[in-house]
Amino acid sequence: MLVVTGLVVSSCSSDSSGDSNGTTTGNYFPMAVNNKWNYTDGTTNTVATIIGTTTFGGVTYYEMTDTNSDLSIPNWMTKKGASYYQKAGTTTENQGSTTIVIEPYEVKVFRDDLAVGESWHGAASPKVTYSGGSGSGSFNAQITYEGTITARDVSETLGGVPYNNIIKMKMDIVVNSNGQINTIHSDYWLAKDIGLIKETETSTVDNITKTRYLTSYELH
Repeated sequence: MLVVTGLVVSSCSSDSSGDSNGTTTGNYFPMAVNNKWNYTDGTTNTVATIIGTTTFGGVTYYEMTDTNSDLSIPNWMTKKGASYYQKAGTTTENQGSTTIVIEPYEVKVFRDDLAVGESWHGAASPKVTYSGGSGSGSFNAQITYEGTITARDVSETLGGVPYNNIIKMKMDIVVNSNGQINTIHSDYWLAKDIGLIKETETSTVDNITKTRYLTSYELH
């Protein structure tokens, strides 16, 4: 049985702050080929890297890899105004003898011009198809989410390194995957002209809180 953990889709979304993309206040996730961010959770080191570009609908998206992910999902990022979008390609995964395919999706993951307490939210129902030992069929996962700015223009120290001009946000997600309900709460810290410096996630799938923070980065 499929469990979708972290599938956030915004094919039908809304924004409580008005303008859908806004006017940027700075670059909180620099996008250029070969940009690299190194992270640790205190035990395991992971790395996120921009490896290339692709054009979708006349817009340039930056392809990313992240060794923190257990799934092999084609993944791109782009920025429109103050809004940062993440796009995933078709995802195919094998769980035992069952093959699962999730349709492509795109989500607005962040807005850098919102005030503390302002939010964006959305809902969607991407098609999921499965086949193999447990039978075959398809269904639409039901996803709702809300992102909220919790602090901005603050300073923090991580691993002995000070960071300034930080925006903090949280995202709450509820995924109904063919009757299986998963609630995910995440907190993200993004530093101006650097990118994501800390993330924390808790999912009801395992009720384990996972945290990692930036140790070094290379920007181009």
